[in-house]
Amino acid sequence: MGSLEEGAKNAVLVCMGLKPGEHVLIVTDNAQLKIGQALENVSKRITGYVKLFVIEDLAQRPLKVLPKQIVDAIPWANVTFWAAQSLPGELPSRRTFMEQAKRYARHGHMPNITMQLMEQGMCSDYNEVYALTHQVYDAVKGANSIEVTNPFGVNLRVEFDRNWRWVPSDGRYHDKGRWGNLPEGEVFTAPKKVNGTLGTNLLGDWFSEKYGNFKDLLSFEIRDSMINVGSINCANKVLRNELTQYLSTDSNSSRASEFALPTNPLLMSLPTIGNLLQDEKARVHIAFGDPYRDETGAPWESKTHVDMLLDECNVKVDGKTIMENGKYII
Repeated sequence: MGSLEEGAKNAVLVCMGLKPGEHVLIVTDNAQLKIGQALENVSKRITGYVKLFVIEDLAQRPLKVLPKQIVDAIPWANVTFWAAQSLPGELPSRRTFMEQAKRYARHGHMPNITMQLMEQGMCSDYNEVYALTHQVYDAVKGANSIEVTNPFGVNLRVEFDRNWRWVPSDGRYHDKGRWGNLPEGEVFTAPKKVNGTLGTNLLGDWFSEKYGNFKDLLSFEIRDSMINVGSINCANKVLRNELTQYLSTDSNSSRASEFALPTNPLLMSLPTIGNLLQDEKARVHIAFGDPYRDETGAPWESKTHVDMLLDECNVKVDGKTIMENGKYII
C-alpha cells in the first residue's frame, strides 16, 4: 500500500505540521522501535531538536507511572508522539502523557501502532480525509438522535446533548493543544443516552492487541447508556470475563462515552485488520468509559475507555439516512 517512510512523513509533516526549529518528543517501546525511529528520522530532517525515549529503558512494563525523564521533557516539546504497544493497566499513564502534552504541544497519539498501520492508514490521502471529515461533521453536528443498525445484532438509538461538542478528527493538528489518534479520520462526540443492542468482534484498549478480530461475536444490551453486564454473551469465556472485569473498574466504565463515524476513505474501502487504532477510522464505533471531557464537554470521567467496532452499518441522522451498509450516501 505504502511504506514506513511515507507514513512517517505524513505523520510528521502533514498531520502535525512540524516546522524548522520546533522541538519534537517521541515516546516508543522495543516492540515499535522502528516506527519511533522513522518518526525521529523524518523530524530530524526538519529540526535539530528531537528527543526519543524507549519506555523499557526507563521503566518496567506494564507502565504504572510515567517516568520522570518523560514528564520533564514534555514542557520542552512543540510536537509529541506516543508510538508504543498498549498493555493492560497502562491507560492512566498514556492519559497522563496526553493531558500534559496538550498543555504545551500538539500531540500525535499512536497506541498499538504497527508497521501495517504505517504502510496503510498513515499513507492515506489526508486531503481526502480532511474533506470527508468536515462533510460528515456538518451532517451530524446538530443532530438530536442517530439510529444505527447492522446485520450483526446492532440496533441502537443514540441521543445527543447539543451542549456537548462533536469533534472533527481531520488529521491536521497544527495548533498547540490539538491532538489526534493517528492514523486519522473520524467525527465523534459523547452521547447523552444510548439504548438498544450491540454486537462486535473488535475491542479497543489492550483487547485490540490481545484478541484482534475475534471469531465469536460479543453481544449485550445497553439500557440508559449503561451496559447490562448480565446480558454480555460471548463464546470466548476468557474474553467475556476479562471485559466484565474491565467494565467494573469504576462507576462509569460501562457507560456509553463516545459515538463516532469513520472518515478515512481509503480505510473504509479496505477490510478491517483487527487493530482498533486503524479500524475505527474505517467503521462506525461506540466506546464506554471516559468521554474525553476536554474535547466533548461531557461531565464525567473514567479510568477506562474501550471502543467497540460496528461493521456494515446503516445510519440515520434525525431520520435521514447518511450511510447504507457501511458506505456514505451523503
